[in-house]
Amino acid sequence: MRLFSLFSAIVLVPAFSYGMSFNTLCNHAYNASSDLIQTNGHLLANTHTKAAALAGEPLSIEGSASSVTGKDPVDNGMRYGAMLNYQLKQFGVQEAQSNYYDQNMKNLQQEIQLQQKIIQVILKHDWLIALIEQEKIKILGEKVTLSRDAALIGQKKVSAGRMSQMELYRLQSDERTAVQEFAMGEMELEHAQHSLQEAAMLHEEIVVDDLHFSFIADDNATEERINNAAILQTLTSQINILDTRIKSTHYEGKEFISLGAGATHEPVQNSIDFRVNIPLSFSEKNDQKIAALMAEKSALLHRRDVTHQKLQMNIHTLLEHLQTRETRYKDSLTAQKYQKTLMDMAQKGYEAGVVSQFEYLSTKNSFYDMQLRAVELKREYIQEMSAMEEKLGRIWL
Repeated sequence: MRLFSLFSAIVLVPAFSYGMSFNTLCNHAYNASSDLIQTNGHLLANTHTKAAALAGEPLSIEGSASSVTGKDPVDNGMRYGAMLNYQLKQFGVQEAQSNYYDQNMKNLQQEIQLQQKIIQVILKHDWLIALIEQEKIKILGEKVTLSRDAALIGQKKVSAGRMSQMELYRLQSDERTAVQEFAMGEMELEHAQHSLQEAAMLHEEIVVDDLHFSFIADDNATEERINNAAILQTLTSQINILDTRIKSTHYEGKEFISLGAGATHEPVQNSIDFRVNIPLSFSEKNDQKIAALMAEKSALLHRRDVTHQKLQMNIHTLLEHLQTRETRYKDSLTAQKYQKTLMDMAQKGYEAGVVSQFEYLSTKNSFYDMQLRAVELKREYIQEMSAMEEKLGRIWL
């Protein structure tokens, strides 16, 4: 009785749970994502770092004092002075730094969007697997009911002398196997729900009411999906940030012109002092740094082209695989119809007394096994579809 009640609860839970849209579930997961929390922190930090980099340099005061002893006693005394120094950025440095932080902000914003899309892929997979587990446990529950009823009938037949004890043991063994399979199915359903709850940081049963299993197909937007794949966008972002680093590297070591103004008092005179410090760069240091960055950029460009070609090969191959899996699943549904007809015939024969109990049970169990096989084919389809979506970095819409 407890097993039947548990089965009923699992099957009926979605009807009594609070349903939510897929977007709502995703928003919960975004707020609970450690990666998104960290990336948002980097984005906020970039704003402050940019403001600090573009702010003016602080003023500095330079002071000096010394004792002077001249040949003439009149020249003896103290010499002291002070100078106010200010650093002025060379033309182009401000723009190069601003471009770097602006591009870094774009990269971080893009990274946030890509992380959100990966979360969508994971949640879609986990929810569809949860649906699969619900479908599977429903079938397993029917097998438990069938095997239990058969064992009860067997006990009555043994008492009436119409069945051997060995045959009863076989029926009871089938019942225990069915109960164990159901318990495993229950555990897998709990795992699927736990994955969703952990991702969204929710404790109640999760039911997504606007996302259902469906097949996907190659369409006119496939190439666009490949061109916008997450890995390609990431590589493009890395190339763009290298461009800004190349521009800013021109000014390394010579970013500032130093200006100073002050006064000096000497025993016999006072003076107003001015100082200008203009950095000169005659070494190949920056040129070598730029050459290194250009080499990195060239490698990234090549990697992006190769990655794009691999994606085109992989995605189209995976789409072909999915088409084959879809055909296998639909063929299994057709086979189920024939098995259902055979099961109905066996049931009528069993009720009429022309088909044995074991033959009837075998036929019915074959039907359940065929249903479970269809469920597994659907699971395999979901797994490969999710693998393809992970390569694209987004769900297939």
